[in-house]
Amino acid sequence: MKVFYLAIYIFAFTIQSCCQGQNDTPERYKNNFIVSNYIYQEHTTVLMDSIRFFINKKTSAYYPNENDSLTQIFIDTILYSPKKDRMAFFVITKNSNDKLLSKGNKDEFHYDSHCFISDLKGVNLFNIKWLSAYSLTRYSSKEESSKRIREIYFKEFKGGQGGIFGYNLDDVRFWDDLNVWKGNK
Repeated sequence: MKVFYLAIYIFAFTIQSCCQGQNDTPERYKNNFIVSNYIYQEHTTVLMDSIRFFINKKTSAYYPNENDSLTQIFIDTILYSPKKDRMAFFVITKNSNDKLLSKGNKDEFHYDSHCFISDLKGVNLFNIKWLSAYSLTRYSSKEESSKRIREIYFKEFKGGQGGIFGYNLDDVRFWDDLNVWKGNK
């Protein structure tokens, strides 16, 4: 019987190993576009203000009552299109567990992560929209939430949500994928 379970384990491990990485972005399509630190910092400030506006208005990803003026906002990652006309960014928010429906400890916190997209014209942003394909909630650390949202959008986004997404977020072809961008202009 032990041999049977060992054979099942080896088979499952082999299948997982073969499938692992199949959705990774091929190296030749990796988006390596970088902007100056000044522009990145300027966009970070504008994005934090925009997310604060969404939280105050209870719109976009921030309609639950747990998000309020005490919500801490972190811009985790900003990705730019090679044509400098679009961006995608990850936002992590920190809230007290006391704000949860189940009322947790006010001295403990949870982290939620969301992805947004925006159009760019020069250094100006417009049409900031929540890319609601995947959002993460109630992670116990900022680092864990950051790691997982990157995994989802850089490795699992391609083919996600019923196969409508053709490319991962770190793929240069993502920026022209109409399934993501239609209606964002």
